[in-house]
Amino acid sequence: MEQWNNVELTNMSKKSYTLNHAYDAAEKLNKENTAYSSNGNGASAADSAAAEDDLLKPGSDVRPKVEPEDVESLLRRLYGITISEVKEIIAYDDRNFFLKEDSNVKNPLIVTHCPHGYVLKILNSLDSKKEDFVDAQNQLLLYLAKHSVKCPRPVANATGKFYSVERLNGNSNVVRLLEFIPGEIFHQVPATKHLLYRSGEYLARLNRALKNFTHQAYETHKTLWMLQSVPELRQFLYVVKDQELRLICDEVIDAFEAKILSQLPTMEHQIIHGDFNEQNIVVELAPNQTEYTIKGVIDFGDTSKSPLIFEIGIALTYMILQANDLANGGIFLSGYTSLNPIENSEVVLLKYCVAARLVQSLVMGLYTHTLHPTNEYLLVTQEKGWKLLQKLWRESFGDVDELWATTGHQYLTQSNK
Repeated sequence: MEQWNNVELTNMSKKSYTLNHAYDAAEKLNKENTAYSSNGNGASAADSAAAEDDLLKPGSDVRPKVEPEDVESLLRRLYGITISEVKEIIAYDDRNFFLKEDSNVKNPLIVTHCPHGYVLKILNSLDSKKEDFVDAQNQLLLYLAKHSVKCPRPVANATGKFYSVERLNGNSNVVRLLEFIPGEIFHQVPATKHLLYRSGEYLARLNRALKNFTHQAYETHKTLWMLQSVPELRQFLYVVKDQELRLICDEVIDAFEAKILSQLPTMEHQIIHGDFNEQNIVVELAPNQTEYTIKGVIDFGDTSKSPLIFEIGIALTYMILQANDLANGGIFLSGYTSLNPIENSEVVLLKYCVAARLVQSLVMGLYTHTLHPTNEYLLVTQEKGWKLLQKLWRESFGDVDELWATTGHQYLTQSNK
């Protein structure tokens, strides 16, 4: 296993091409693309309607079946890129590949070349049915870039589109290319109190930037990873073999339905990132060179129109896991509320959101691991996650609101942030 900027990578191949691979202009590539792909500019209404309620079902294996030669062929045909290096980035149910282009080969298709490389994203077969949502993600990334949020910028393909649908080993998969953001990843650096606070601030800024973004696809988009879908987890609970842990999962799902989902119509909704976690946050050393700060955010595949409190609860879950301390979630919250205050009536709902996200991540991690037992990334939350869920649900649930408030206040009064 190799690493690239502290992101774990699986080494596929390293290629070096000479100018013998050069080809003339984009016209030839456009002809090839017509034969192989369906380039999207948003799906039809009929396609969108068919995908609306298409949630993952037990027994489904939606991970793309891709060979190394497929990656090289896609890059050359769709983007004119001759690669000097390509490596697979560990992912959940998509396939992602980091690549660098051979600078010795002239490429007329990409006007502004990214010196840091690119990420080729091949979507799973379920999400690939939702072309309108793929278009929404691309538009959202372009929107955020205009609002000074550091995130992956989509790269247009040979036909000028930001994605295409490709037939890969019998399945149809959406293929996109994004610019790579260099830096270290949150989970590779110490989760200090300073970084927790800055993470809260950053998410608040991101949410403020997203507040006015709209796209029709988000009005109907649904996935199993949205907190609104927590009740659907019941059909996957068979993967939890420990009876006490399964009982906790049942209790959390019941409580989330009764206490949270019953209030959905009254909650503030907007587009949210939906997966602000330690794997999706790029960090860099601050100017003082002693503390890390947030540089950017990646992976917008779980964006949705959801209650804003869900965004905070999801992020809070992962911050607590990284800090390995339930109390320090209050520091993240103090950073968030310094820029984006939360009503007291919603603060008390956060613990339900944290418990629900833990169940969601733990159960779906176990389920997907049964399909891909060699993918250890799927189990990254398991050990600490079950311990945290038990502590939160069985020991600290009644006191955790006060714990977070006290810890956040102490941090603000005892540090210069």
